[in-house]
Amino acid sequence: MYFLKTKSKYGLFLLVFFLFLFYLFSEDFLNTEEDNRSVNLNLINFAKDLKVPKTSSQNIDDKGGTILLIFWTTFFGAKPRIKDGHPRKWPFYYVGKRCPVKCELTTEQHRISQASGIVFHARDFSLDDLPPRKFRSIPWILQSHENPVYTPVLRDSDAMSKFNYYVSYRLDSDFPSPEFVKPRLDLPTPFESKTRLVLAVYSNCEGLRTHYMGELRKHIKIDFYGSCLRTHKFLKRTSDSNDTKLLTLLRTYKFTLVFPNADCDYYVTEKMYNALSSGTVPIWLGTDKIDEILKWGNLKQSVIKVKDFREPKALADHLHFLAKNKQEYNKYLRWKYEGFQFPPEYYNSAIGQWWEGLPVYCRVCMRIAKDPKGHHGLPTETCGDTRSERLAKLIP
Repeated sequence: MYFLKTKSKYGLFLLVFFLFLFYLFSEDFLNTEEDNRSVNLNLINFAKDLKVPKTSSQNIDDKGGTILLIFWTTFFGAKPRIKDGHPRKWPFYYVGKRCPVKCELTTEQHRISQASGIVFHARDFSLDDLPPRKFRSIPWILQSHENPVYTPVLRDSDAMSKFNYYVSYRLDSDFPSPEFVKPRLDLPTPFESKTRLVLAVYSNCEGLRTHYMGELRKHIKIDFYGSCLRTHKFLKRTSDSNDTKLLTLLRTYKFTLVFPNADCDYYVTEKMYNALSSGTVPIWLGTDKIDEILKWGNLKQSVIKVKDFREPKALADHLHFLAKNKQEYNKYLRWKYEGFQFPPEYYNSAIGQWWEGLPVYCRVCMRIAKDPKGHHGLPTETCGDTRSERLAKLIP
């Protein structure tokens, strides 16, 4: 044999090794033919059990059962910056790391064959830019944090009939997510150090709102930092709810005007968050539905409502009174010193689940995992003229 004749010191070792392998194959494989046949049959049966029936909506990604959401449209004309998402930072592009289901939000349209849901921003929705018809069984999700006065698609019955879920500022929507996020409990500037009276920062000079501010300033000093009725240097705003420059300015004022651009049900914006977080007292002119947010705990008396006063002068007189009475003024800031003190039922409310719960797009994924079809269309939204008429009566 060649290995024995060579002078290599490994020859004998290799011969023994090959004989050992031959023994294993002959004993363990050839004598266990029946066992191998049984194992093969079991593997076939196991594979059959693993087969999952395909769903018509293709709502589960083949890779690990991920719920994939595709943000189809632009966001106010720009590509959504999904990677910059934050759970409480508008526009709330966030899934989170603790979502109970595997969930992903992306702008990659080419992955539509894996999609579980398609998201459309209401202000950018166009019938000229829709997914291919063969993917119509995938649920469509409408996102809107703007009211129907400035968002035509919300008033369009044909367009609204195409959507299956709704992400909105409305507390009665599928996924409530108003820009009014949970305010901060930072202690306010002491009463004596707030040397300024009323602040307003507005650049959308909506008629009735601007008219009321114009009447109110006849009776109390108001500092205007926006384009509307400006009296001070223009203050450039950011989309960040924690706008440091704005919050710092707000802390020096006893009051700030919080007048949304329309009095539509549930429409409350980040201006209310900014006012409350900074420790100024908001003067509110907007939806009565704000009570569904402010009714909890110590927030009950944190806001002054324009509609509680018969005319601008009556409101101005009340503000002058509070500005000279520390004890009465600080009643509006009680929540800052004592905490929210929310009751247990708050945590099951729509606003409680938004302020304390999982990120909005995680909740979308969770719902789709249970119900991949959703609604057969959404109702249209309106913001009636009766609210404008009611406001007009407050103006002399």
